[in-house]
Amino acid sequence: MRFSTRKYRAGVAISVAVLLFAVAVGVASAAGDAPFDVKRLAVCEAVENREPVGISDTFSPDTAKVYVFLEAANIAADTEIDFVWFHGENEMLRVPLMVRQGSRWRTYANKNLYELAGTWRVEIQDKENNVIGSVQFEVK
Repeated sequence: MRFSTRKYRAGVAISVAVLLFAVAVGVASAAGDAPFDVKRLAVCEAVENREPVGISDTFSPDTAKVYVFLEAANIAADTEIDFVWFHGENEMLRVPLMVRQGSRWRTYANKNLYELAGTWRVEIQDKENNVIGSVQFEVK
């Protein structure tokens, strides 16, 4: 049997390409796998009977406190998350909460605004600081 360098190189190149593609797909899948689906993420004036009340993306400076409400779905396992509050680019508060395994879970966190006008953002992060969801609002 005669050995062909050209065929060997072509075979190696194809094998390497297939391997790189498989690794890339695996990395993309791992990075895109959130521990649950964010069904609802809302900023509101209150939470009553486990539902957001007064949903808005703008609040007046005399608003003392706002809430961020999360409804998660398809939760594969108990997951500890953080509600991370930002005023501009400054992290102001981190609230750890647990989301329990199941088809649906609702939870919320609140923050006193102290009349701080401007852009606010709240990120839902996992323990590796990956952002699962984000919501923004203005105080003006």
